[in-house]
Amino acid sequence: MRGSGGGASQHWHIAAFGAVLALLAPARGLPEPSDEPLRLSFPEAMRRAFTRNPDALIASEEIARARAIVEQVRAGSLPTATATTAYTQLNTARLTTSAPPSVILPRIGFNASGTLALPLDPRRWVQWSQARENVKVARLSARDVRRQLAVTVGQVYLSVAVQRKLVQADENAVQNAAAHVEYTRTRLDAGNGTLVDFQRASALYYSDRADLERTRFLLVRLQEQLGVLLGESAPVDAVMEVELPGVPGDMKTALEDADRLRSDLRLARERLSVAEKVYRESWADFMPSASASFELIYQTPPTQSLPTESWQLMLNVGFPVYDGGLRFGLVRERRALEGEAGIQLDATLRQVRSEVRTALAELERARAAVGLAREAARLSSEVLHLTTVSYRSGLSNDIQVIDAQLASRNAEISAALAENDARQAQLDLLIATGHFPPAELAP
Repeated sequence: MRGSGGGASQHWHIAAFGAVLALLAPARGLPEPSDEPLRLSFPEAMRRAFTRNPDALIASEEIARARAIVEQVRAGSLPTATATTAYTQLNTARLTTSAPPSVILPRIGFNASGTLALPLDPRRWVQWSQARENVKVARLSARDVRRQLAVTVGQVYLSVAVQRKLVQADENAVQNAAAHVEYTRTRLDAGNGTLVDFQRASALYYSDRADLERTRFLLVRLQEQLGVLLGESAPVDAVMEVELPGVPGDMKTALEDADRLRSDLRLARERLSVAEKVYRESWADFMPSASASFELIYQTPPTQSLPTESWQLMLNVGFPVYDGGLRFGLVRERRALEGEAGIQLDATLRQVRSEVRTALAELERARAAVGLAREAARLSSEVLHLTTVSYRSGLSNDIQVIDAQLASRNAEISAALAENDARQAQLDLLIATGHFPPAELAP
């Protein structure tokens, strides 16, 4: 028999927990917040990232900037036309001191001329050609920026999806724990249970509630991060199930696809091509340059040096003789840049092939782990159900129920994480082979 003091303490614990349950009753229903985040599908999230993310927008502006530089460089190789006019009025005409005096400068004079000039400089021609190549580099750079953005968005999106499943697993654990608390309290009130069972069940409930709050906070953080990546001013949520494109199944196909589709590999090749082109065209620095200009002139009143109507043609030719070694220094610099670009291409190629091999192995292991984790979660759920029924029949104790609850919760979380690992592995292989982002999503 329990003493009166123990009975008072027991009833105080029950009353306190009842008040807590009443306070947390709205949370047990697990309603969504009133201001729900914007929920987007995986393809829609990608499209918004490409059209609203600052990095993607800046990359597009860099393409426009490269085109503008082509126009600037091209201007130095095209003909130019200039028109100038001059009107002069003096207080009086300037006369000679001889007799009779003659006019040196008339009181009013007007001069008009038009000049057509054509530069003939090989250095400007090759600079124009190189600027056009830089536009290709800017396009590939923008494509690689979008690829890197898609990788980040895809990983965060999948993290949001799995975090929602973790929240769901913790919600199930809280509901199971709350049901167990209610049962132990009912047994305690009926005189068939013990205060230890009730307190043990209550402790698990509080622990599960704390885990639920933590997973909810992490979900909010990931939703906010996804919203920032998509250029939204509000958090963005993901759908629970994400469908990813298919992946190549064998190593040879995967490596061939990576060599053909990877934007960073194509960018490295283009940079090497540009560096080789700049180095090959160093000959232009050693070539003579010329310029031709034709000018029409109208002068009124005419002067001794300028008749009323006249024209002049001028041709200038310059030969570089000595410039302090500048041209040879530029040649050596361009050769070094070409070597650096080749080294970078080799390093990128090795990295790409390593990523493909790693992603294939990762996907194989992750798919095997998913089946095992799902089976473990199914069995743990059945064990929890059987243990609960057995406990209520008096065939097991409270500790076994709590152990089964913990095992079921952990197995459910492990299954969710295994599914996420499999999706992340599939995404990694798509990224490694250049199939992500898909052509229908990329701008």
